[in-house]
Amino acid sequence: MSAISEELRTEQFVMSLRGVVPYVYEQAWQSVLDGTPLPRTALHRGPDGLLRRTLRPEARFRLQIVDWRATRAEVQDTRLAERLAGESAAGLPLDRAPLMCATLIRRSDRDWTFAWRYARALMDRRAGLRILEEAAEAYAVLLRGGIPRGAAVAALPGGALPGGAQPGPASAGPVPPGPASPGATSPGPVAPSGPLPRVRPRGPVAR
Repeated sequence: MSAISEELRTEQFVMSLRGVVPYVYEQAWQSVLDGTPLPRTALHRGPDGLLRRTLRPEARFRLQIVDWRATRAEVQDTRLAERLAGESAAGLPLDRAPLMCATLIRRSDRDWTFAWRYARALMDRRAGLRILEEAAEAYAVLLRGGIPRGAAVAALPGGALPGGAQPGPASAGPVPPGPASPGATSPGPVAPSGPLPRVRPRGPVAR
């Protein structure tokens, strides 16, 4: 598989949210991801053809927050579709961390769209759903004024990489973290009074 096609292999999730507190939402995601090597992981292919992991200590998950309320709803939909298609086509360079990006878009006073994508070489869809579920739980805890529990380390190719571990060869494909939790197909943080978000996983752009 060429380096270019590898970079284009992304997993993308799009969720409709209601009544989100944006900076609490970002804090929830950071509480989940900062406890894992995921945001700091970069990948490169060694002479033996296997992917190898490198930790970038300075890398950190960041949530981009944008406001589209001044734009008509139909224009927003077109703009969102173009944005998602462009991001998928661009892919994610495997040698840069974080191998994921996320955007929270304000569509109206109450309605938001959350778009998250990551390199498939980093983790598979089941692991992504698990991260979404943990972020939802962390957000609910923060809204209640609590402190989120330590997040489970999502699996990387070849297993999770603890802090300070030396980079090593990765297996040929992502390793799932175990059975998905019940209801993991419809995760997502919302304000307590809001409905469950609609989750639209977007398939990889290259196979």
